[in-house]
Amino acid sequence: MKKLLKILIAVLLLPAVFFGFKELAVLGWNIIVNFKTALIFLGGGALYLLVHFYIYNFSRPYVAAHEITHALAALFFGFRVKGVKINKDSGSVKLDEYNAAVVLAPYVLPLYFLVFAAAVAILLYNGYNTELYKNIYAAVFGFLFVFHVFHTVKTLTETKQPDLKMAGGTFFSLFCILFFNLLFAVIFLAVIFPERVSVLNMFWRVFYDTLAFWQKVINYSIKHILELFKL
Repeated sequence: MKKLLKILIAVLLLPAVFFGFKELAVLGWNIIVNFKTALIFLGGGALYLLVHFYIYNFSRPYVAAHEITHALAALFFGFRVKGVKINKDSGSVKLDEYNAAVVLAPYVLPLYFLVFAAAVAILLYNGYNTELYKNIYAAVFGFLFVFHVFHTVKTLTETKQPDLKMAGGTFFSLFCILFFNLLFAVIFLAVIFPERVSVLNMFWRVFYDTLAFWQKVINYSIKHILELFKL
């Protein structure tokens, strides 16, 4: 019953993910066209791909981040972490209990990105806020964000992940990963470009688009049911 409820929630919110990515695409294009910082951010992401394919693939650092994020999420929810194992291409965490948030946390939370964001906040507070420093921050953010996205996609597509089943099934888990990565990206852009991004306005546009979608689906279904029974 709980699994069925999760699937139902995911289905109802699936159009919101589509409309959210549409909003993000439009926003991203506007930022790229108008901001030097965005180009530097993308340059950092491109640099990661070059390093990954030609110098070092960052497999072990990703495994470490993946398992540590599981452990930190478990501690956040009050669960006990019995052990963490990290190898070059795989790892594991032993927990006394878990929930969907703990299982899916590494696919949503970019650990290195968040650690660097905390460091940047401290540096900015201490006066390291010249244009040169901001450009460096943007490049590193791009590097770490693409690192997270690339390895998340790679992990989900190359191997069958038991995490997805443990969290409530593949459909529900993939929906959560898409939904919360989208939310994280919007919040990050709102912090970096506050004059360009209004999270509240984006939320209401996505909400009304999703509502309109389901209204059309319901009206279409009712119309054809009535025609079917000639009512």
